[in-house]
Amino acid sequence: MYGYDIFHEDIMENLINNVRRDEARHAYIFEGERGVGSYEAAQLFAAALVCENKRNAPCGVCSSCLMASADTHPDILYIKPSDGKKNISVETIRSVVSDAYTKPYESGRKVYIIAYGDDMNEQAQNAFLKVLEEPPEYAVFVILAENHEALLQTVRSRCVQIRFGPVDNDKLKAWLLKKRPDLSDNSDFYVKYAGGIAGRAEQILNNESFVPLRMAAFEQLENLLSTELLDAYKISDFLEENKDDADLILTFWQSFIRDIMLLQNDAQACIVNSDYSDKLIRMSNGIPEEKIIIALEETVTAQKMRRRYVSLHTLAVRMALMIKRKG
Repeated sequence: MYGYDIFHEDIMENLINNVRRDEARHAYIFEGERGVGSYEAAQLFAAALVCENKRNAPCGVCSSCLMASADTHPDILYIKPSDGKKNISVETIRSVVSDAYTKPYESGRKVYIIAYGDDMNEQAQNAFLKVLEEPPEYAVFVILAENHEALLQTVRSRCVQIRFGPVDNDKLKAWLLKKRPDLSDNSDFYVKYAGGIAGRAEQILNNESFVPLRMAAFEQLENLLSTELLDAYKISDFLEENKDDADLILTFWQSFIRDIMLLQNDAQACIVNSDYSDKLIRMSNGIPEEKIIIALEETVTAQKMRRRYVSLHTLAVRMALMIKRKG
């Protein structure tokens, strides 16, 4: 769509039409899981806002559109945590607020894409309120957030909230085969594993260790689901050894656990890890369904903690112990 990888065309058509009618609002929250396409949507929206041909924005040929597509437009600014920092600091937001009152350099609009806004601490969000309450007429703020509830109500109330949900499997498959036609034989597997998140599919395809890491994660599944408390430390050691792929390992475990849940409910046709079906069936026969539900909840919680920069050792031990104690 307009040269961008966009999966939520209806949402974007509405936003772009608002730009063309000069009805764009000054602040938005684009809510969606990382990799779902909200970042690319924000880029396209920003391109439309700075386009020199408003009736046909984004035209794709004016100098502003060309700079926007190359991420070099001086009036489109990307805000994220500073190197080595866990959150978007209050100092960063104060500089954004100050900069917002400086007029645009090239176009009639100045666009700030805050990725990810739920990484703003409370002090930073309060500092941000100043510009949301009294925005310059040319400024537009797009806050990307996985969970809008992580933002203060005073921030949310001043923004248009738009939800970007998981992508339809057929749409994701078409996108995947366009990028990698060589995957035609295995595309259904990758689409299922991505769970409607294009960024996750791309992460999998770009990870050469995907297959051996998935196998190793499965081998650790018994330690995760066992009743032995000491096995919690085996889980921690495994995640520490593979810390660069910790998020992917947690995704593997969630997928295996969901499949066990499906197998326990006679839904084998719906499982993702069909190549592990025999092993998963044997495992599912010896684990109470209640424990599987708890295990799924705790792996999801661990992934959220990971994104909040909780130490890997802490979240791994907590996750494993909670599964063993509660299950």
